[in-house]
Amino acid sequence: MSEEDKEQAGSSEENTDLSFDPGSQMELELEDTCCLTGEPVPNSFCRFPDYVRGTMMVMSRQAMLEHLRVGDTIECFKKILVERHGPQVLEEYYSNY
Repeated sequence: MSEEDKEQAGSSEENTDLSFDPGSQMELELEDTCCLTGEPVPNSFCRFPDYVRGTMMVMSRQAMLEHLRVGDTIECFKKILVERHGPQVLEEYYSNY
């Protein structure tokens, strides 16, 4: 193998496809009320996407603390999604969770 072939082989090994397409990424609007209680949420720390609505669901501080302590935050968000859009929503958008 010539030096040129080695350099080309080395550069192809270093070339990594991260499969990131900026055109397919979208920013979701934050919802302004807690998805559980309906109370206004001025600052949110716990968020989960609702791709059907194109929004980011949020929890109030109190709801977030309650669900983080027992470790069921994602399950809680999924339950809200099913209530909003039906059980098929989990198959359509959230198969990796």
